Amino acid sequence: MELELRHLRVVCRLADTGSVSKAAAALGVSQPSLTAQLHRIEDAIGGVLFERGPQGVVATPLGKHVLGRARAMLADMDELVGSSRRYTTTSSVLRLGAVRTVMFGAWLSRLEQLLPGRQFAAQVDPSCAVLTDLLAADVLDVVMLGRCDDAFAPPCPPGIREQTMVWPEPFAVALPADHRLAGKESVALQDLAEEIWICPPAGKEDGDLAYLRSVCEAAGFSPEIRYANLDTAEIEQLIGAGRGISLCAPTIREIPKTVVRPLTDQPLHWRRALRWRADSTPQEDIDLIHQAFIDVYRETITTHAATRPWWPTTPAAHPTVHNRPRGTTEQPLAVRALGGLSSNGTGQWR
Repeated sequence: MELELRHLRVVCRLADTGSVSKAAAALGVSQPSLTAQLHRIEDAIGGVLFERGPQGVVATPLGKHVLGRARAMLADMDELVGSSRRYTTTSSVLRLGAVRTVMFGAWLSRLEQLLPGRQFAAQVDPSCAVLTDLLAADVLDVVMLGRCDDAFAPPCPPGIREQTMVWPEPFAVALPADHRLAGKESVALQDLAEEIWICPPAGKEDGDLAYLRSVCEAAGFSPEIRYANLDTAEIEQLIGAGRGISLCAPTIREIPKTVVRPLTDQPLHWRRALRWRADSTPQEDIDLIHQAFIDVYRETITTHAATRPWWPTTPAAHPTVHNRPRGTTEQPLAVRALGGLSSNGTGQWR
């Protein structure tokens, strides 16, 4: 068998998800079919690329070598296709990428209202690093990220601009409803030292785990992370069953058998930002995309976070929304009137 680009994408998707089942779902094939395809790829290369471990599939030394070359080749091909598009089409399609979020569907609907002359092609990925790579390769025009602190987040590539929409967005913690701390109005990070942590899905290069470990170690402990690379439904089920806890954004919906509590002194926070290619998307469009997102963000906060008993008495746990993209003063979301429309998605962790 001769290797093709589609085979390289299979290898990269396996590495990004860390799971054969998740990679198969993302690629739209069955798990047995993907396993058989991986064996054929390994036969063509001449060695094992992945080994199964407690956290899923892990690249072997040969696998890491192939991954490095595969990512470079795919990036070159994506750049070739993206750059060639300028000479072959005058399409008005805006290629939009985003991390998984409860707000995605409502955001797209709002964009269609604010940019009636544009069509949208959308791609959702749990990894900010993957989205940034696709942006740099000219596969996407604009991406919406939920990213951690600058010291750990994927850097902004040359020629790519970034604009903050929400910062800081303090993390809360989702606990089983019968947890010993569930009755508290807020939870100190130090009190979670003995807990089992469940981590939301994200790419390995996003810096999320390194950020969590760094903040926890500053609080005097190293978090025990027993569950990783899970999707939203799996996270919710594990918390509800009392198997662990997880950080969550304030936009998270109510989950059965689960309570959400703010972290005392807000030691962990998030940034919601746009990154875009200035050569394909004008600033005026970015401003409208920005405004559409924060409109939906306010609606989602009103529907979910503002109904929690601790929300009115804990203003420090409220996110700060950058209401206007350029040259205006930031205001805490708590001091502004919030819209009354509901977001119509299922809860996500970002």
